Amino acid sequence: MEGDHNGHGDRHGMPPGQDKSSGHDAHDKHAGHSPSMFRDKFWLSLVLSVPTLVWSPSVQEWLGFTAPDFPLSQYIPVFFGTAVFLYGGLVFLRGAIGELKDRLPGMMTLISLAISVAFVYSLAVTFGWPGDPLWWELATLVTIMILGHWIEMRSIGQARGALKELAKLLPDLAVRIGEHGNEEVPVAELRDGDLVLVRPGASVPAWRGERGPERGQRIHDHGRVAAGRENCGGVGGCGHGQRLGLAPRRGHSYR
Repeated sequence: MEGDHNGHGDRHGMPPGQDKSSGHDAHDKHAGHSPSMFRDKFWLSLVLSVPTLVWSPSVQEWLGFTAPDFPLSQYIPVFFGTAVFLYGGLVFLRGAIGELKDRLPGMMTLISLAISVAFVYSLAVTFGWPGDPLWWELATLVTIMILGHWIEMRSIGQARGALKELAKLLPDLAVRIGEHGNEEVPVAELRDGDLVLVRPGASVPAWRGERGPERGQRIHDHGRVAAGRENCGGVGGCGHGQRLGLAPRRGHSYR
């Protein structure tokens, strides 16, 4: 069994040790992202979208108003729509490039395709291609997608904080039962299949998978053992210990 000591864990706030061969984990779509970055992008994109909407002929017709008319005012949606695309949409374009390099197109690729098609089409219409430009649709789409990713990043940050607090509940040392008696070792040195002594009322240092301790052990009070089904004098019996696998702990994961 090999230990993966990558303290960063996975990208979505999941515990380290998750299977990184899965498509969901192949590319870090949130690398370098933060709630504050998306917050700033959202508010500025929202401000830039307002002129795009106000001077859009379609919006004026639907809402029954006329925007101020002055020389080159017809290009205001072009200017501000392009600014929103370049400023707010760049993060999606970069994410799509990473997904395509990994041959795992996902949400970033889908968003990038939508905003890129809208941008190229609107630009072509502006310079003579027949049709109606989509500048206000482009600006609002980018702004809404940034808002969604801002909320997502906040949720990921809160989940990571909860996992860090949960990791603090795990003990630093464990009593490992060996051929020559018991020895107290750091939890990071445990390996799958080790026999660990967990006394009643003590914290469980490690377990296999996501279900927690096996063979009917009952856990309460943040992972402390209350009682257990006897297995060769298990936790609820003579106290010889319970054979447990490992779960990730404080930046260490094993599989």
